[in-house]
Amino acid sequence: MSLPIMTISGIRGIVNETIDPLFISRIAYLQTHIVHGGTIVVGRDTRPSGDAFVKAAFRGIRAAGGTPVDLGIAPTPTTCLAATATGASGGIILTASHNPIQYNGYKMVHSSGRLYRGSEAEAVYTAFRRKEYPSDKKLSGFPETPEKSVDAGALHIDRILSQIDMQKIRSAKLCVAVDSINGAAGAVFPALLAALGVAWVGVHNKLDGDFVHNPEPRPEHLTDLSALLCSRADCWGGFVFDPDADRLATMGEKGEAISEELTLAFALQNLLARARSPVATNLSTSMVIDDVAGRFGAPVIRSKIGEANVVEAMERHGCSYGGEGNGGVIYPPVVAARDGLTAMALILELMAQTSQRITQLASSLPHYCIVKEKISCIAADPSLLINTLSSRFSSEKHDLTDGLKIIREYGWVHLRASNTEPIIRCYAEARTEQQARNLADMVIREVTTTQPQRKSLKS
Repeated sequence: MSLPIMTISGIRGIVNETIDPLFISRIAYLQTHIVHGGTIVVGRDTRPSGDAFVKAAFRGIRAAGGTPVDLGIAPTPTTCLAATATGASGGIILTASHNPIQYNGYKMVHSSGRLYRGSEAEAVYTAFRRKEYPSDKKLSGFPETPEKSVDAGALHIDRILSQIDMQKIRSAKLCVAVDSINGAAGAVFPALLAALGVAWVGVHNKLDGDFVHNPEPRPEHLTDLSALLCSRADCWGGFVFDPDADRLATMGEKGEAISEELTLAFALQNLLARARSPVATNLSTSMVIDDVAGRFGAPVIRSKIGEANVVEAMERHGCSYGGEGNGGVIYPPVVAARDGLTAMALILELMAQTSQRITQLASSLPHYCIVKEKISCIAADPSLLINTLSSRFSSEKHDLTDGLKIIREYGWVHLRASNTEPIIRCYAEARTEQQARNLADMVIREVTTTQPQRKSLKS
């Protein structure tokens, strides 16, 4: 069996092609062994393969002398929070996040509640490549049951409620629409909204793992939620989760498309009004973050792509707030991980404070156009390909922190190897759609002409 993708963003693979229960047992064993056993909390999203993968993780944990604790279906941030709240040695999240249903994956949680950093993940991957795990027969001999179960959703909700003005939200009498793509958010958000006194309607909020549309929480995938909002007069806007609920997108109250890039901007409007702090985000996040932070005199720190890199930048530069333009908000007083549920609560609080619906909040921010493309790499190594392109644009103002980012007065384009798929991601942003499209096309043309050359060099 071929191996799955193993990066700083965790492990992603196609079920029974590049990732299977035996692989999960081996990785769970290694992760547990490296932290010398102890309690390991395990949560999963709603994918059909999740049940078998959870049992495999329990076997691996027990084989390494650890104690597995089952969180059941639990969002990624909920599992991260549970690791600290229960005093665990670490945690495991069985999810492929926004990848399609045929995928599953594995994320490793540090005892502090953050995801593993690159060096920590690499230590596990190195041990795996060295085959420092027991035989298949030995692994299969350990029980596939947990020591106990914990309701981590209740812990998560209590932590969120401690960080917001519940009465302000309750008194606003808000109503929203929600699409959790039948993913893990559905295990937590109804109770959170009930605690906040927020009425809601929704689509695709079962826990059956039926991803009825593309799991990326982008406007073009959300026609059902848009139709629901168009049919209602009482909703203040819509909220959209990805399958493991670490990302959140919004939608206008009449079904208007709202870029997921604005999720972090909305949350920062709330948080920076409370207390000024530097903000950490990644190189591909919209310039609107610089605009919002600038209103409060707060500097913006740009990191490499990947949640772990943003969290590390937050710690290094003393940032109280952080996140990514994919709809990820990181607010450490709740949990040091991207957290779609906290993001929703912060935006609801902002709506209650301002008496503004989602489209009004969005219209108060500068408008930029962003283009997000995926480029197949054929047989070329994405990193080597990008390095080749860097020399072609050496005369441009650029940033090589993570791939190649070309920066112009009116916008930017960022080209980098994906952490989760065998592709190159190309993001471009500018003041107009045509400017953004031209920037993206400029580098895509270079990739297209370079790939055959790369292929022939390898042959």
